[in-house]
Amino acid sequence: MKKHFSPSRWLILFLSLILAMQASCIAVSEAEAPHALSEGAAIRVMSYNIMHPDWSRVPVTGRDEKVAAVLQAFRPDVVALQEAGAKWHKALGPLLVETGLYAPACRKSNADGFTYCTTCFLYNPETLRLVEEAVLDLEFRHATRVFSVAVFETVQGGVRFVVANTHPSPTEEADKYRKNMAGVTTYALQTMEKYPGLPLVVAGDFNTPEQSDQYAVFLLDTGLSDAKYEAELLARSCSTYFGFPNLLDPQSSDACIDHLFVNGAVSVKLFDEVIGFGVQEASDHIPIYADLGFLPQ
Repeated sequence: MKKHFSPSRWLILFLSLILAMQASCIAVSEAEAPHALSEGAAIRVMSYNIMHPDWSRVPVTGRDEKVAAVLQAFRPDVVALQEAGAKWHKALGPLLVETGLYAPACRKSNADGFTYCTTCFLYNPETLRLVEEAVLDLEFRHATRVFSVAVFETVQGGVRFVVANTHPSPTEEADKYRKNMAGVTTYALQTMEKYPGLPLVVAGDFNTPEQSDQYAVFLLDTGLSDAKYEAELLARSCSTYFGFPNLLDPQSSDACIDHLFVNGAVSVKLFDEVIGFGVQEASDHIPIYADLGFLPQ
């Protein structure tokens, strides 16, 4: 027997369809929300230690897709990566570089026996042009202990700015840590001298908590500021290192060792740390990012 829908059933079906479409739009808008830059910002810069597979003995497989998903969701114009060894370069290439979403900078290692620099950049070629790049050693021919410097120019407006990326030794290696941080300070000052007046961001896993004397000394010696405390909107502040795969305590701030430092030519519109998006299953660090504006030069 052929069934017929009554007008009331058609109405119910129609309303259900509308509600389903609205729910879908809400889900899409929430997923895309991180893309939008803060008002007045020109660029978004992220710093992300993605945990070296050889040191941690945790494979890249599976984690690479989570890291790529974070970058696709937040779309930083520049991301400073730490612990991005050869396996990471090869895994992220098909996901991010070959798709055209990002291009690498400071990719080539200075160290003998290492093809790739582990302290490098990915940048959005649709919004930025790479002008210069250099990898400066903190330790002689060490693939990780470096100070990478990239000069970028915005596609719209042609504004140039500098981003540095570093990863000194952990504090447990006291002598190396002290020498590395002295090198980071020297290179930061030399970079400002080489590019006077240009906006500068110094990103990285500094292994330096905010409570430490070294943190205060670095800011004093360089004249840089922590973007977190310069931000017009501080969305979240908690420990950036939490072990793996332990859950993050959003109330803890004892291990804020990943930083974004800026000079006086930068205005910080937003500072945030990424919670969710699979970051706690991807690395022992969470990514931090800031939406930045440029003051008149």
